[in-house]
Amino acid sequence: MIITAKEREVGTKVSRRMRRNGKVPGVVYGIDFENKHIELDKSQLLAGLRKSRRNDRFELKLESGESYNVIVKSIQWHPVTDDIVHIDFYKLTEGKPITVDIPIKLTGEAKGVKLGGDLYQPRKRITVVALPESIPNEIVVDISDMNIGDVLHVFDLDMPKGVEVKSTKNFTLVAILGKTQEEEETEEETEEEVETEEEQ
Repeated sequence: MIITAKEREVGTKVSRRMRRNGKVPGVVYGIDFENKHIELDKSQLLAGLRKSRRNDRFELKLESGESYNVIVKSIQWHPVTDDIVHIDFYKLTEGKPITVDIPIKLTGEAKGVKLGGDLYQPRKRITVVALPESIPNEIVVDISDMNIGDVLHVFDLDMPKGVEVKSTKNFTLVAILGKTQEEEETEEETEEEVETEEEQ
């Protein structure tokens, strides 16, 4: 996917003028790369973003003839109008790893949920270190076989080749909360015993 841009001057007044004229200020940065401040056409940029998924690659072409493979690193949105205020691109360098956030997509319906348990997902994305050619759009996790009491930790994930979790803690990604039938029956028996003793 191609996005065109041109280099720009830096400054608050310059950025405001660009936005009034339907342009978006941005910056390109990367490893051993001098930052380039750019301006982009808002309509073209929004069209490209709508067609893309998280961590998709773009070919960024400058008016000067330079061209870079980039990913969107961050977008600043206006809190009222929802217009793009600023966008950051990261220049990819083959063979050089990059730190990115990857969404976690759950598939299937857990056995434990069917039995009345609750799905608990404290984290919907994880931070990884990946080679540019290996960056996934998402990590798919099938939870169909998870029962009540089962927990999936981040180190349990089968990561794609060239992708590593950036964490020293084996934190919880998904858990099925609730009481098993055996636990419920035990509680019911205990309650019945207490009621019998009270009656006596």
